[in-house]
Amino acid sequence: MKIRASVTLSLLLAAGIGQASAAALDASHTNQVITSVKNSISAQHSTGCVAVVDASGTLLAFQRLDGASPGCVDAAIGKARTSALYHAPSLKFMQRLQSGETTVLAIPHAVALGGGFPLTLQNEVVGAVGVSTPKQDLDNQASEAAAQALK
Repeated sequence: MKIRASVTLSLLLAAGIGQASAAALDASHTNQVITSVKNSISAQHSTGCVAVVDASGTLLAFQRLDGASPGCVDAAIGKARTSALYHAPSLKFMQRLQSGETTVLAIPHAVALGGGFPLTLQNEVVGAVGVSTPKQDLDNQASEAAAQALK
């Protein structure tokens, strides 16, 4: 039985399954993303929250700007988690819902609001950013700009 398990493990490792990804978000990446979002928000004379999660949707960094409402906390984290888990902008879920696809509401951990965007390094989704402000368009713009700045 030990030989079979060893052969199986060797085959999995040879196929790249079970190996850790070379790309990962670190503190400098999360700081870069948060700074980009803060710049976008302040340029529009607004306030809000920004969350950065890893590929599993686990929170890595968060900032609530002065004057931001308490509701933006969970919204920013949820948007980021949605984008990380589904490798898509959270805006896609909102658009699906707006077009009448109500089953979107049953998708686990999917927040159907724009403002979440996947973060990629070396062409691999390594996490996501979520932005929540009083302006939906700003949420989308700021999260996408931060993701593009990371590349």
